[in-house]
Amino acid sequence: MRGRPDPDLLLVEAMLAPPPLEDARRSLEYWERRRRELPVYRRAARREARELAERWTERVRAAERVQFESSVPGRILKALGLSYVRFLRPTKRGLLAFAWMLVPRRIKLVALGLVATWLVVIAAVLVVGAALYDRVA
Repeated sequence: MRGRPDPDLLLVEAMLAPPPLEDARRSLEYWERRRRELPVYRRAARREARELAERWTERVRAAERVQFESSVPGRILKALGLSYVRFLRPTKRGLLAFAWMLVPRRIKLVALGLVATWLVVIAAVLVVGAALYDRVA
């Protein structure tokens, strides 16, 4: 009896295991598409779709982790005690954030000053324009 694992534990393990990768990706695509296609006034349905898309994103990551850990490089890394490292796909926003991180602090302060100056100029133009419009009307 000692050699055989408990069938209840095996069942729980199977239930807690992530779904197959393709199924998880299809479900994630469905919930993302549903959220995009729902009209704005269906807030509860959009919220549900967003929450389920987030859950399925985590499930896809878990399935990718399981698939990677079952491969040869994954087994080698696991034997070395290294955990799964997901390679990030570069996005435009991520690349901009990375580039902004590399900019020296003084240049960031100068850029912030320029933006603040432009905002003050725009606000002044709007106030002067509103005053002139009020005079004319």
